[in-house]
Amino acid sequence: MKEMKKKSYRVHVIVDSHHGDRIREIPIGEPAWVVDSTDNQPVMQAIWRERKEINHLEGITSFKVDANATPEDWLVSELATIDLHHGEFSHNPPYSVLKVLGVSPSDRIKKALTGIGLTEIKRISDGFEAKRK
Repeated sequence: MKEMKKKSYRVHVIVDSHHGDRIREIPIGEPAWVVDSTDNQPVMQAIWRERKEINHLEGITSFKVDANATPEDWLVSELATIDLHHGEFSHNPPYSVLKVLGVSPSDRIKKALTGIGLTEIKRISDGFEAKRK
């Protein structure tokens, strides 16, 4: 008998304040955390109106940031909250992939990701994916 491949639980994080309409590319049913900005807010509002039946574990969550900080700062400061909401203490199974758009995986980001168990990091266009082993 063939073993079924378990689908990974992916969480998206967008720290690109100008992501705008590209937010719609996030697959329905995959949770996303999106920086609250003037370009992103109208798109998130429209998606929330269109997808009323989707809960916070599958929908889009916005988060406020300090406009004087960097996307790296925004990501690092939000990681613990994301891990709390989608990690082993809140979700079964916990997320296994974090897809981040709007920043490259700096040494500081890699250290923060390793701290929450995401050790396999691969660059993609506009960002990176981090996975658990």
